[in-house]
Order: sequence, then C-alpha cells, then structure tokens
Amino acid sequence: MDRQNPFEEIDRLFDRISSEFSELPAAGPGGSVAVDVADTGEAFEVTADVPGYTSDDIDVTLPDPRTVRIAASQETTSETEDEDHQYLRQERTRRSMSRTVPLPDRVEKESAEASYDNGVLTITLPKQEANEGTDIPVN
Repeated sequence: MDRQNPFEEIDRLFDRISSEFSELPAAGPGGSVAVDVADTGEAFEVTADVPGYTSDDIDVTLPDPRTVRIAASQETTSETEDEDHQYLRQERTRRSMSRTVPLPDRVEKESAEASYDNGVLTITLPKQEANEGTDIPVN
C-alpha cells in the first residue's frame, strides 16, 4: 500500500495561493502626503513628510495665491541581474505621492521658499500684505 504524505496537499495549496497573489499589483506607499500647516503670523509654514525621496524628486508649485501643491515621484531603475543577485521579482520600480493644500489667505509667490532635510519638506509661504483698500466718499 502506497501512503501519501498528508502535508504535500497543504504545500500544493499554499503554492497555488501564492502564485495567485503574485499576479496582483504591488501596493506601494504612494498616495497622499501628510502635511502640517502652521500660521507664524507673517507666513504659513507647511511641513510634509516625504521620506525616501531626494530634493530632485520633489516638485512644489503654487497654482494660485491660496493653494500649494506638493508632488514627489521616483523611478527605480536597476538591472534584473547583477553580480550578487538574480532577481526573481522586482516591485520597487516607481512610486509617487501628491497633495494639494488650500491656504486660508493669499501668499506671495515670489517670496516662497522650500527646503528638504532628512525626509521632511518645509515650505515657507509669506502672506500677502492686506490691501489698505480705497476710501469712497459718500455724497
């Protein structure tokens, strides 16, 4: 009588499940950028966590005087084989994140500054001076 190993059936089942999951797209860290917005009195300071990117990967734009947009995109290029590794699977090829942040007041586009250090992006947006307005005489 030929007796089968009961664990072979379980191994085959795990192999089948594994192969089905391997076809799914990788869920990366992409998506939205977490931000803090502080009012320092004369400016807004926007702080965003953008770890794993370089300053060249990050774009900061002001589409209008009351909106700041942060976008980060990175593409990893590597050979499928090198001296030390033969990759069986590579999923870390491209990632991106973005965020559009509305501001409570208008800012001066020309005076805006941004710096990036240790994965933290800091954007300083000086507020526009309030117009004094025009007095209209009442007749």
